[in-house]
Amino acid sequence: MKKLLIGSMALAVTMVGPVMAAEMPIKAAPAAAIYYDWSGVYIGASIGSVWTNVDRFYPNLPQVGLPPTTFTSRSSDVLYDIHAGAQWQWGWLIFGVEASYNAGFKEMQSTVSLSPPEPFTHLSAYNKITNLFTVGPRLGVAWDRWMIYGTGGYAAASIHGQYSCSDSGVQVLPGPGACGAVFGPLAAFNFGGHTWNDGWFAGGGFEYMAYKGALVDVILGAEYQHFDVRQKQAFCFFAGCSPPIHQDFLQGAHGDLARARLTIKTQGWKFIAP
Repeated sequence: MKKLLIGSMALAVTMVGPVMAAEMPIKAAPAAAIYYDWSGVYIGASIGSVWTNVDRFYPNLPQVGLPPTTFTSRSSDVLYDIHAGAQWQWGWLIFGVEASYNAGFKEMQSTVSLSPPEPFTHLSAYNKITNLFTVGPRLGVAWDRWMIYGTGGYAAASIHGQYSCSDSGVQVLPGPGACGAVFGPLAAFNFGGHTWNDGWFAGGGFEYMAYKGALVDVILGAEYQHFDVRQKQAFCFFAGCSPPIHQDFLQGAHGDLARARLTIKTQGWKFIAP
């Protein structure tokens, strides 16, 4: 009897075991971290604000009894840009390259009085930055739809340095009539110059993938940048700046910008790490 009972229990376990095992839930394997595919090529536009400082340096003012002087004009303007680039992603790390063309709706115009250097008593330096170009790498950290990045590289700006009459604000082009100023044989002239200035920029921002389409994705973002382009000779009365005169000047610029970005990006290079 004892052997029969033990045998019956063993048979029951043999029959029930596979059934219970089949009904037990299978524990899922831990899911791998999922990232949005930030790799691809993109193009976009932005709008924001820019604050500029244009420095006009007169190195030869000792000729009229004054020390070398820099006159700085300041402005604020609404900025727009067109940008394009490409980027690659490895897990949460993104590396890319971007180029951007920027311009102000009012050409980033600014003025500063040039008094007291004669014959500039009635004149102001009238400056404008007609465009700003930047190109450089981007390095970002991403989690799914969000990316934070830093950027920097080469910057260049087109600067126009002219004059305006302090009392009327009218721009005075090179030629006769320096707002009535009188100073020796050069009283009948008013000078200006245009330069293409090289320098650098640095900044950062964040982006958010707002819409994933069938072929391209829509990305929104915000960005801050600082730029600085070095001084360059803008005007010399004589070829080669020799002999120097006190109206000779150099000009450069620096500034800050903040903007909101809208970008359209293709869907990936498939370089994401497994």
